[in-house]
Amino acid sequence: MNTPHGHTDRQFGVVGSHTTMPALSRTRPFILPVVMLSGAFLLKWWYRTAATEELGFVLRPVAWLVAALSGEEYRHVVGEGYFFPDLRILIDRSCSGVNFMIITAATFAFLLMRRRQAGCIAPFFALASTLAAYGLTLLANSGRILAMLKLERAGIHLGPTLHEALGAFFFLVALVLTSLLLDRILHRTHHAQLA
Repeated sequence: MNTPHGHTDRQFGVVGSHTTMPALSRTRPFILPVVMLSGAFLLKWWYRTAATEELGFVLRPVAWLVAALSGEEYRHVVGEGYFFPDLRILIDRSCSGVNFMIITAATFAFLLMRRRQAGCIAPFFALASTLAAYGLTLLANSGRILAMLKLERAGIHLGPTLHEALGAFFFLVALVLTSLLLDRILHRTHHAQLA
């Protein structure tokens, strides 16, 4: 059918009585991952200048987990972090794990982007993966600190380079394992939708 200007309905995306929006349907699967990646970028931008007190949302739970699992007490030192006097360690800004959380959230967003058929369950996965990135950061960071404490108690004193290497190892293993798990969950969800 021609319009008054000589164009056909098909040129405007009109098929029968339904209007189609091909551009929107092609871009819709990318909206959520782009929002997640933008959030990760904004968090990284904010983290550049964040003070120790502003990082309490990651430092405080890590200090609590380390205390609960080690049996040691800690105290908050304003402007510095969380100090364990008997262990002689300070969990400060550099121990926050925010960079790991950002990388994890971005990785999870990439996995979501690969599974464009997630449909209406995609927002649930976005929320779950964001919470999982936060939770994984707390667990991996606490595990890293506890492993270093075990080594110190065993008489193995790590220098700064080995300290960072052990941290990178913990974070890398945590990221790889959880990314594989999330990919498997998304893969199963996709196949369940096809069935």
